Amino acid sequence: MLRNDAERVVPLGSAKDVVAACEALDASDPNIDPTDALAALQEQLIAPLKLDAAVKQVLVSPEGSLCYLPFGALFKERTVAMTPSGTTLVLLKEQVRDPGKGILALGDPDYNGVSEGAQAIYYRGRRLAPLVASRKEAETIGSKTLIGEKASEAGLRAALKTQPVWRAVHFACHGLVRPKKPMLSSLALSSQGEDDGFLTALEILRMQIPADLAVLSACETATGKIVKGEGIVGLTRAFMFAGAPRIICSLWKVDDEATQALMIKFYELWNPKEGEGLSASVALQQAQAHVRSQAKWKHPYYWAAWALWGLSGRTSGVR
Repeated sequence: MLRNDAERVVPLGSAKDVVAACEALDASDPNIDPTDALAALQEQLIAPLKLDAAVKQVLVSPEGSLCYLPFGALFKERTVAMTPSGTTLVLLKEQVRDPGKGILALGDPDYNGVSEGAQAIYYRGRRLAPLVASRKEAETIGSKTLIGEKASEAGLRAALKTQPVWRAVHFACHGLVRPKKPMLSSLALSSQGEDDGFLTALEILRMQIPADLAVLSACETATGKIVKGEGIVGLTRAFMFAGAPRIICSLWKVDDEATQALMIKFYELWNPKEGEGLSASVALQQAQAHVRSQAKWKHPYYWAAWALWGLSGRTSGVR
């Protein structure tokens, strides 16, 4: 455990026991009570750290099974930011550029034009269901929106060029993960022209996405292939390389309505119309608290999937 002024090695027991405790938790099913599993993880992973009240934020560089833990459910009273490695964090902090302006939001893509070949490759031949709540989500959040058939790869590339740096680029769509071939993991957009509609991690790596924050408001976007010493390789890492030092993403298949509520609240806190907003980590923590305060969404399934990867502050690394 590292702090600005000190370091401390804290034994957490055997790796076997830690893995078993992680695997015992299933917060992705609203019909399963995760209370006991969360308590066991608190006892095994959090209590031994003996964090004092002065610690307001925790940076986690996870390994193995820890990559898929919903740390927001374990640190409710502290903000959490995830990082692939210490090296990556330093590189992100060294990026210097002007702060972004405007929110580019894509939502409710039109999936009717997706070819059977593309569906077979990216979605095992199944059709993609429309995401009704994602339209209001994008329209409420965005200062520039791409909705329906306009929420395409070509539309995204053209819109990105209209602003030197964006405050945020927000994707409200389906996320399709390929753990064995993480560079084929994709965000499902509208099919248009020669574009198949599936914006893959490999394509993102080859793009420039200058934004203070990328929000992947889709299913399982925080997952991918776990690489020893480097965390998860997939969509999150691709967006970091493309120019976004902060990424908000999800660990499991999320609820459409609860996600809409969480995202709208996050932007109200992080990017208010008047005054300066909260940092990304604090805004996410409070948005999660807002969702779970509603009885129908109390279960961690509805709010705990969301994680912040990269820089946690509001404007670190800008001129």
